[in-house]
This record gives sequence, structure tokens and C-alpha cells, in this order.
Amino acid sequence: MRTYAAAAVAILAALLLGLSATASATTRGIYMQTPLTTQVGQLNFTGAAINLPCQVQIRKTYFFGLVLVNPAGLTRIGRVQAGQITCPVPATFLNLPRELGGGPIGPTPTSWDIAFRTSDLATGEMVFAILDFQVAFVVNGSVCLYRGALTGRLSPNGVNLRFGGNLPLPLWSGANTCPPQVTPNGILTDNPPVIYRLLI
Repeated sequence: MRTYAAAAVAILAALLLGLSATASATTRGIYMQTPLTTQVGQLNFTGAAINLPCQVQIRKTYFFGLVLVNPAGLTRIGRVQAGQITCPVPATFLNLPRELGGGPIGPTPTSWDIAFRTSDLATGEMVFAILDFQVAFVVNGSVCLYRGALTGRLSPNGVNLRFGGNLPLPLWSGANTCPPQVTPNGILTDNPPVIYRLLI
């Protein structure tokens, strides 16, 4: 009986050690090989009494080559350079040109930057955020501006970009008839695919 108990304890200890090693593993760098890509697809913005299915096109540039991950701060990997959005109500991306080279991007130096957040070692996905994502909708006759970090997950093959609904965008300005936040969900497709490799 004691032999079986000792064996069980040894197995449990080995499992815990393995889980600890997996949890402590991190991405130290990202090797990127796609300098420019266009993403298209549908984002659904939901909030209090609204559900807006919107067609989106985003042009992005990425750093080319090795990007070392900053463990103590921001790791920029690229920037959104242009974008268009079409919804059932009037809508627009703010401080972002519709076409490449069509105007300034802002209003801050990091607006519309793409930043590495973490990597999902179980799926191989890269988790990133578009910083200072800005979108405005006309809701019930009022202009409602939402601004914040939009978090997404990029598939290992670099084709599918999935936005989940765990981090809603807060209302930045607007009337009291505007929903206090909107939650984006949807999948965009990269063309060409974003070729990248996570370095552990």
C-alpha cells in the first residue's frame, strides 16, 4: 500500500513540475517576415441595445525580422496604417486614413500601434493589441466615440485574426444615449498571411 502511495506522490510531483515548467516558458522574440498585409472580415460591435455587424478592411505594416520581447514594457511589432469600416449606421475609424499614405495617424505617437501581449503556447497563437483603437458610430442620432486597446489572437499560420469579447471598448465621448461600452467580436482574414515565428 505504501509503495502505491509513494508512486502516486512521485507521479503527482512530476506532473506539477512539468506544469510549472510549461507555465514559466515565455516568448523571448518574434521573427516576422510579412511587412505589409490587408485584413478583411466582419466585426460585430455589441452594447446596450445595439448590435452592429460591420465590414472592416485594415492595412497594417509589421516590423521585418527579429523583434525582441521587452519583458518589462511595451513590445511594438507594427502599426495600422489605414482602415475602412461599413456598418448599418454611419461609422468611421478616427485619426486613421482610409487608404495607405492618405494622411496622418494619431492623435498620440502610439495610436494604432500593434503591440505583442503574450503567446498561447498551447495553440501557438500570438496575442496582441491594437493600441488606441478609435471607432465612432451614430447611435440614436448621437455620435458615440469608443477608444481603447483592441485585443486579438493571430493563428499560427498567420491567416485568421480572431477578436474576442473579453475586453470591451469604453465610451470616450458622446451623449448619455450612447452605450457605455461596446464589445467587438469577429474574425478577419490576412492577405497575404502574416508569416511569424515565436521564439521561446
